[in-house]
Amino acid sequence: MITKQHIFSFLIAVIIISCNSIVKNKEGVSPPSAPLRTNEVTYDYIGYVEKSQETEIIVKHKSAYSENFIQELRELGYEKFELIDSLLIIEDRDTAYFPAIPEIGKYQVLTGRIDDLTIAVSVERQNYTTINYKVEMVEFGNAIHLESGQADIGSAFFYGAESNTSERTCLSYFVTEYSDYKEGDCYTYIRLGYEEQTGPYLLGKLIKNCNGQLSEITLDNFPTLIEK
Repeated sequence: MITKQHIFSFLIAVIIISCNSIVKNKEGVSPPSAPLRTNEVTYDYIGYVEKSQETEIIVKHKSAYSENFIQELRELGYEKFELIDSLLIIEDRDTAYFPAIPEIGKYQVLTGRIDDLTIAVSVERQNYTTINYKVEMVEFGNAIHLESGQADIGSAFFYGAESNTSERTCLSYFVTEYSDYKEGDCYTYIRLGYEEQTGPYLLGKLIKNCNGQLSEITLDNFPTLIEK
């Protein structure tokens, strides 16, 4: 016969076992039903996205800009650019217009001379970023060097304009620089602008190496080229 005394004793035994289990857990001993998990590191892969560092570039008309220019934009470290005709929008906040020098579609020839060396540079702007150019270098009694190609405006042009100084007037004028890089560390820089005293005539400076038998042309060793 089960009496009240038996029920009471059973309840006391259950309480004692439960208390012992709680004490053991507080001392750092896991219950038998739970696996031991020592130095375990968990990774939550759900929702983990590796953000790309590539710049977002939105282009209205792709043919209006060179591939080199667009690639250089990606290397500037900005999150977003938008190209709309002559307008460059930087991260939806700042704006800049592409320089208007030289005019798109206009063929122009600039020449200069020092001692026996004569240089003629022909330029025609193809789009907002690129000019087609031809360089003719003739040194009397020595050699001739001819070269042509395409040169692009620098992707960081919106940081601020560069300048040249006219030898004739000693005045500075703003220029747009176009560059072309070729194999063998060869480069051509063509800097173009207008100076007030020369009126409507385009001025230029050539910086160029890899000229065959002719010397390297620097910013200082050859005078300003003037439109014919």
